Amino acid sequence: MVNIALQGCIWMSMCMASLKAQFDVQPHATSADTVCKDLETVCTVTLVIEHKLTMILEKDKDLIYAYNGELYSSQRSRKLGPVETREVITADGASSRLVITINGQFPGPRIETYVDQTLKVKIVNKLHTDSVTVHFHGIHQKGTPWMDGVAFISQCPILPGQSFEHVFKAYPPGTSMYHAHIGDQRSMGLYGAFIVYPRKDPAIIGLHQIVALLQDWNHLMDPETAYQRMLTEQFDFTTRRVINTTYSVDRARFSRFEFQSGLINGKGRYWLTANNHNGSPLTRFQITSGVTYRFRIIGAMTIYPMRVFIEGQTFIVRGSDAYDIERREFQSLIIHPGERYDILWTSPNNPSKRQYMFVAETIETRASHDKYHAAEAILEIVDYNAATDLFPNKASDVNCNYINCTILNCPYQYESPTTLTKCITFNDIKNNDPIREPDKVLGNRVDNEYFFNFGFPGRNGNTPGSVNAREFVFPSVSMLTQPNEVTTGCDEAKCSRDGMCECTYTQKIPSNKLIQMVFSNIGNGAGWSHPIHLHGHSFYVMKMGLGSYNRLNGYLVGPNTDINCTDSFGYCSTMRWNNESWNDGNIPGMNDDPPQKDTIVVPTGGYVVVRFISDNPGVWLLHCHVDLHNTNGMGMVIDEGDTKPTTPIGFPVCRSFEFKGFPTTNETETTINQSDQTKTDTGTSSGTRFIFGVENILTIVVLSIWNETEL
Repeated sequence: MVNIALQGCIWMSMCMASLKAQFDVQPHATSADTVCKDLETVCTVTLVIEHKLTMILEKDKDLIYAYNGELYSSQRSRKLGPVETREVITADGASSRLVITINGQFPGPRIETYVDQTLKVKIVNKLHTDSVTVHFHGIHQKGTPWMDGVAFISQCPILPGQSFEHVFKAYPPGTSMYHAHIGDQRSMGLYGAFIVYPRKDPAIIGLHQIVALLQDWNHLMDPETAYQRMLTEQFDFTTRRVINTTYSVDRARFSRFEFQSGLINGKGRYWLTANNHNGSPLTRFQITSGVTYRFRIIGAMTIYPMRVFIEGQTFIVRGSDAYDIERREFQSLIIHPGERYDILWTSPNNPSKRQYMFVAETIETRASHDKYHAAEAILEIVDYNAATDLFPNKASDVNCNYINCTILNCPYQYESPTTLTKCITFNDIKNNDPIREPDKVLGNRVDNEYFFNFGFPGRNGNTPGSVNAREFVFPSVSMLTQPNEVTTGCDEAKCSRDGMCECTYTQKIPSNKLIQMVFSNIGNGAGWSHPIHLHGHSFYVMKMGLGSYNRLNGYLVGPNTDINCTDSFGYCSTMRWNNESWNDGNIPGMNDDPPQKDTIVVPTGGYVVVRFISDNPGVWLLHCHVDLHNTNGMGMVIDEGDTKPTTPIGFPVCRSFEFKGFPTTNETETTINQSDQTKTDTGTSSGTRFIFGVENILTIVVLSIWNETEL
């Protein structure tokens, strides 16, 4: 590590800065985290997944409660010390509830690796009843599509008591994450930070780093409840009233599942009203005045996009989804589920106080819920001479009449007519990544063009999530490795006749072509904004087309008219450009240096044009990263290339069992031979089928002796 870091260093001070940069990360690494060494060819990681309870001190089996920013023992009526406090999983401190931990941590431990380093990540499922898979979000898995970690798309679920070893290259460099990819387990904590450092220039890492994982938190939410609640209304049984769906400035709606708390690195506090919270302790970062920090902010939320800001400060945005963008100053930025942003913030040289609040507030208008919906952390200026405040007030609101309140990544167009508030979308962002190749995607011609509309179309209360009015159904086998056993494909004649259908919606694309996809959010079923994530690739964001807005209040008054929906139901299951001259890539107003991302928000009433080269054969999920939208059917599969990479030896298969009787003697002999062959190929017995019947007694004896010898 030292030799590589020293290469190219001219002055020793620069070398020391580069070396320091690789280690100065908050939260500081624990034994649960994995920090790979840059000289290692292979870095080995083990992630043990199990259930735990919040607000429990495990060593004493003691329930804990929060008061004034500190934790207390319910049995012993004493305040917990710093070591014990670190051992308690608090979440928002409102109750003791079930969470999913990884290596004992909530959220999961951090993985730090280097670009192109081989990772061997062993997932161990210690849950008692639930299966799991883990997806490495933002990692391209080029040449290893079966390591993408999506249940029933690239692999079978990992059953309780089983393990699965992922082996893949870490690419691209930047801020990514890993998370569950079966059901809604991310909502319970099955996620963590995954950071890939560049090798050529260690100083690019930044001298000081802060990793902040954002999560929305609901006391009633677990993976199965989340799915069921998505289909019904919210109800307050205390007041006997329906809880209204909230909305953002443009009046785009949010989930039927109410936001209750926000967490940063697993900690938050529950705001009972707009001005009263429960005093649960917050994540605290140690800051020195006059120092620049690189924040790696990871959107692990289940539902709600959040507007991130630092109290009374501005910052420089330097990257998104592992790729650098042009550096510009903003007062805040919006992060949607699945997105990651890197920002640079220099702490005040002459701070006016000891603590500044780091806040991620939902983009719901406060008028739509009349509460404080935010995740919070504390930036503590350690060299400012004042007492630490364990019970801070919420961040003071910025007066945008005097301060430029420019916001990045809005899912709508808005500029206040009376204040200095202004929204910037990805239409206004340029690329600044050292490994970008815009020449591969620029121009007015593409090889293949596809339209995908994301929405909740339907009638009579039946409005499932869908892509092109097809509610996605996961197959019961691994689609990548058992393609001939998929029985849930779409009957296109039925889909067209009925307007909607339930099926495993798949789009085949050819290899090594310039692909253009148009993600739209229009027609009967629009009304929610959707962060769309593509597995296996990053794409270039060529253009974002927004609807029409009321300039005075920001309300959406009409959808974008560039696209014409051609189906008879108004679901926009089939579409085309209104202007035929736009076909096949000849679209005006595209970015001449487009930024790269793997997750992009598609605004209500609008569309996004993305491009990429189809150079990664595999079966890749394309879906909304709002968990409840995804599990409700808002996803599809991109089947890339006719030939896929060879599956590893012994890769698991999964299928339903249908009893078809017992095999004949010849079939039994064939089974034995196949078992021997599998044992030779994999080094382990694949399991023996015991056959009942008088004619097979000898076979049973022989097999029993062979198994005992092996054991």
